[in-house]
This record gives sequence, C-alpha cells and structure tokens, in this order.
Amino acid sequence: MAETISTSPNRMARRRERTRLQLLDALETLILKHGYEDASAEAVAELADLGRSTFYNHFDNKQDAVLAMLTQHYHEYGDEAYIPLEQTRDRAESVIRSTLRVFKSMAEDPLTRQMVDRPRLLAKAIAESQGEFLVRDFTEGVMQGRFRFAASLDTMALVLNWSYVGMLVNAIKQDSIEETRLEWARVLLLNLGIQHDEIESVVTAALQE
Repeated sequence: MAETISTSPNRMARRRERTRLQLLDALETLILKHGYEDASAEAVAELADLGRSTFYNHFDNKQDAVLAMLTQHYHEYGDEAYIPLEQTRDRAESVIRSTLRVFKSMAEDPLTRQMVDRPRLLAKAIAESQGEFLVRDFTEGVMQGRFRFAASLDTMALVLNWSYVGMLVNAIKQDSIEETRLEWARVLLLNLGIQHDEIESVVTAALQE
C-alpha cells in the first residue's frame, strides 16, 4: 500500500505531462497547417482527441499555450548550442558561436515564421527560453574580464531581447538570415563591451567550427 501511495503522484504527473505534450503537438500541427488564427483552443482539443476543458486545465488561453510551445522549441535550441565554460578559453567567442547557431535555428523554424507578426509573443518565448543561458554566459564573461557593461544584467537582457526579436523578424521577412545573424553577433559583442577593433576577429573565430 505504501508503495502505491508513493508512486501514484508520479504516475499522475507523467499522465498530465503526456496530455500537455499531446495538446502542444496538436497546436503545432494546426499552426503550421492553418496559421495562428485558426488554431483555437477548441480546434486543438479536438485534434488531440481531448475535451475543451482539458485544454483549459493546462493553459489559461491560446496565447499561453503558444508561449509554452515556442519556449519548449527555443529552449532545445539553446541547450543544443550552449558551450560549457570548461570547453572554451574565450567566453566572447563561445557566446557568439552559440548565438549564431540559435539565431539560425529560430529563423528557420516554421513556427517562428508563422509568428513574425506577433513579436511580443516571440520576445516573451525567447526571454523565457534563453534566460538561463544568457545569465550564465554573461556572468562567466564578466568573471573572465571579457564583458563590461554599465547597465544591470536585467536591463541588458531586456534591451538585447527586443533587439534580437527585431533582427530575427527582419531576417525572416527580408530573407537575409545569414547576413542578419552576423550583424546580430556584432551588435551583441558591442553591447557586451568588446572593442570595435576586436569584434570582427571574434566573429570570424566563432564561425570556424
């Protein structure tokens, strides 16, 4: 009996997570096939073969679900691109290497392309998914003596997030992913306090994977 009681919450949690992922998969399918507007809570629940109330047991509304879906995708990109400190001699170079990968992954993601007219949702998903990587990278860069910025880390994160979203949307609309991601790398290094005459050499080194 004791074993049943102790494992039951875990089974319930796993079941709840499976249902949540089922809803997110259905949401992704609908957005990619029909666009954001037609991906209603009712349509998502129907495609997932679940009740409408089940959708609202997991998400407050459609925007909440879309945010969860995008955040999940973007966190995977950040996790795949992250370079631990022990694997790099220069945090500036490793940050740029990671951010170039993530920018390209996001810009080529069909979901991002469906959301270019909703920059606020993109900005929130990017902030929530990349925050832990950003704080870690920036803190380690400061410890190395590579990054110097006058504003607080929170302020820097906010400013850079909106700059990133603007450049990401522009890259998609102008079909200029490669050029724009390199320009973003330069903007990021400049904001991190890297000297002008060093920026190009850092970007070049980051591209040599």
